Amino acid sequence: MMRNWLPRGRAGRVVVSLALQGGGAHGAFTWGVLDRLLEEEDLDIAAVSGTSAGALNAVAFASGWCEGGREGARAALERLWRAVGREAARSPLGHGGAFAALALGLATHLFSPYELNPLDLNPLRELLDEHVDFAALRERSPMPVLVAATKVRTGEGRVFREHELTAETVLASACLPQLFQAVEIDGEAYWDGGYTSNPPVLELAKLGRGRTLLVVRINPVDGEDSPRSAPAIRDRTAEIVFGRPLAVELAQLEKLRDLGHGLLGSLQPRLRRLARLEVQVIDGDETLARLDPLTKVAPDARLLEHLRAEGRAAAEAWLRRRARLTARGPVPWASRQEAQQHL
Repeated sequence: MMRNWLPRGRAGRVVVSLALQGGGAHGAFTWGVLDRLLEEEDLDIAAVSGTSAGALNAVAFASGWCEGGREGARAALERLWRAVGREAARSPLGHGGAFAALALGLATHLFSPYELNPLDLNPLRELLDEHVDFAALRERSPMPVLVAATKVRTGEGRVFREHELTAETVLASACLPQLFQAVEIDGEAYWDGGYTSNPPVLELAKLGRGRTLLVVRINPVDGEDSPRSAPAIRDRTAEIVFGRPLAVELAQLEKLRDLGHGLLGSLQPRLRRLARLEVQVIDGDETLARLDPLTKVAPDARLLEHLRAEGRAAAEAWLRRRARLTARGPVPWASRQEAQQHL
């Protein structure tokens, strides 16, 4: 068992809300982060939000917790990602390499998923049905669970809560429109939540669960200065599109926190709570930026294990850093200077 690095608070507990970003199979990094955090007996996960792969991690985490507490959550995440690895091994992309990737890129530029995939086949649906107990989540979720998707008709985001969760809501959150048909829920068509909220931060913060909001970021912020090849341009465009919503939400949260420090904070308890919130980040950028973007949709089991190990190491580093800084006294983690350093 690894050393418990978390400092004990007044009641011996550290309460954290988790915001899990999307990024395809690179979500295995987040699996590793969660796996390590769940070993901390003094850490309470008060709420969790997620988009796309982050939503997949969030529902598996909460479903496993329903079944068997923190060890149940660890087991559920492991079962899910092992299944992702087995499914990826059967994918044509995994065997076809660069040629298969080129063919897929060409096909998705010329044809829609309604033409390429008229039966609307999605291997993620089977994985969700097998590994996530949505009925248990809706009835007795151990914590608030927030999943983001984007309305096709208006371009607006929607956050689904735990009592609304089904396999369809997670499929909607992970629906890349180049690959899959829009997911219809109650007559509304949805695409990937990464276009509008990746992951939900503001809604999570407003719940007021715990003093720390921990973002697990797996979408690289910095890229090549000026990519030249068509695939590199396409990949960097996607990184910018899917990374922008998080930057916007964090900026909005910072403004609300500033208001909470002023006169309005003395009048509005919600703003006062936001002013005390610590926003912290576990960042997979250094590890994930080095990977071929194709691995987001065509990983192999060895890569998933590597990402899990990297995620565990990143969580361990966060636990050590938090323990060291907390030992020196209160630290304004969410200050603008800290935000610039970690975001």
